[in-house]
Order: sequence, then structure tokens, then C-alpha cells
Amino acid sequence: MSLKKRLVTPFLPVLLLLTSCVIATPYVNPAKLEPPAQYNHPYDGQVVERVMPLAEVRTLCMSKGTPFNTLACSWQSDGTCYIVLPNYRMAPVSAFRRHEIAHCNGWPANHPRDDISSLPDNPETTN
Repeated sequence: MSLKKRLVTPFLPVLLLLTSCVIATPYVNPAKLEPPAQYNHPYDGQVVERVMPLAEVRTLCMSKGTPFNTLACSWQSDGTCYIVLPNYRMAPVSAFRRHEIAHCNGWPANHPRDDISSLPDNPETTN
């Protein structure tokens, strides 16, 4: 066996493990993307949708002020809802679409749920 093979062979399993970790895709539970009922309806206006690789989604969304690890984003301009979705198989594109359209329908970015836990402690206090 050559010196090169003797040096590379022990590290091959480690290399394969590392590359599999890099390309492993995290799973996103579609139920966690589901917006509250009050925001889960079609947008009343034009929707412009872009579906692209996750790296491009993150670049475009970061240019709109979202965190670096965002999976999708949306914004409104002149009555149009713009949504950017990943073609990444972490969850169905339709789940991301509903989630982002809900943001255009007024669902805040901090994702409050429509259950009692999302209500303010003091109903007299409004933002």
C-alpha cells in the first residue's frame, strides 16, 4: 500500500461523516409553520412569489432585514405581498407560503398564536 493510501484511508470515514453532516437537511414540522386562523386566509391583493434555493432565500431576505438563519420571508409594498420561499425539502412549499401570506395579512413577526397565551396580561394596555 502506498504512503498516500495509508495516510488517507483512516481519515476517509471521518471525511464521509463530515460531508454527510454538511448536506444533511433539517426537518421543519409543517404544523409549526401553520399561522393562527385569523391570519390564515388568501391575501386581499396581488401576491408575487419567488421560490429559490435556501442560500438565495437567505441572501434576499437578509437584504430585507431578516435574521441570517431565516427560511423564508415576506413584505408588503403598494398593496402587493412579496413572498420568498425555499425550494428546499424541509417542509412543503405550501406550508411556507401559508406562513408568509399570513405575515402579509398582519401576523406579527414574533409569531403570537391565537390562543389565550398570546393575549396581553393587562387588556387595558395596547401597543
